Amino acid sequence: MRIRNVVGAVVFAWVASLSVSCSGGKGDSSSGVSVMNWNLETFFDGEFDGNEYEEFRSGKSGWSREKYKVRLERLASVIRTLDCDIVVMEELEKEGQLQDIRNQLAGSFDFSGRYKYGFFAAEEGASIGCGILSRIPIDDVSVHSLSVSLGKSQPSMRPIIKATFSLGEKKLDLFVNHWKSKSGGAEESEVWRDHQERQLSRLVSDSCAAGRGVLACGDFNRSIEEFEYEKSDVANVVLKGGARVHSPWFGDDGELSEIGSYWYKGAWEYIDNFFSANAEIAEFAVCGFGEWCDSEGRPNRYKIYSGDGYSDHLPITCRIFP
Repeated sequence: MRIRNVVGAVVFAWVASLSVSCSGGKGDSSSGVSVMNWNLETFFDGEFDGNEYEEFRSGKSGWSREKYKVRLERLASVIRTLDCDIVVMEELEKEGQLQDIRNQLAGSFDFSGRYKYGFFAAEEGASIGCGILSRIPIDDVSVHSLSVSLGKSQPSMRPIIKATFSLGEKKLDLFVNHWKSKSGGAEESEVWRDHQERQLSRLVSDSCAAGRGVLACGDFNRSIEEFEYEKSDVANVVLKGGARVHSPWFGDDGELSEIGSYWYKGAWEYIDNFFSANAEIAEFAVCGFGEWCDSEGRPNRYKIYSGDGYSDHLPITCRIFP
């Protein structure tokens, strides 16, 4: 497996083939591959390293190793319930947490179902990054950062992870995204999300030109209505830069799902997403059920002082056929 850091800032990246006494999973294009995406909401570990968000920086904050262990147990329970081949997570703190999650899952699946492969990347000095756990071998992985000169300081922006999988004779490029949030003002931060959208568009176009299937997922911090809608036989969204992709948030009639993945100021937002190109998304689901939801099916967000809750986002899942 190769790891490449492409363009811009220095990125810390980790990848592993996690040793277990089995041969590992094999991709099968005929049955597709199931994928789960979830923003875990500030999923810090139990160590205080000084780079955490302020509310997590010391024992006085109410955060502790014990609370981290409880969050691990809850996350593992959700992963077991949704039982997807590939698990994509935003807002992990560091690479070692992938091993923590895997250890928590140990004994939960038969050997053929273990998550043997993992990858983590974050911008240097960042508090959080993104991670992948997979039952399917990762053939190749690259990390794509942005370095933009606009005459003003560029904020910290998570890089895009590109992981390539073999599914029978076909290849799937998975792009993991966590775009700039709207903190500091939606209009003021829009320029950075625009650059990230163009970056993803270039990557998607390159993969399609190489004949590979594409699935882009993550927390885009841009609700699906904010993208350019254009219905065709194979796509319904045009990314800035020209790549045409399909989002399952839109029905065949162009109407949005009634339920989103993020509840904000009394309304659903659709900021967590799957985009496909040269591939077909099936069985898309917003997982508005289970203990990670409240009685209204909204995210049961994590509360640091009481230790209650899971995340302020709902997980989403799909099956992808390249």
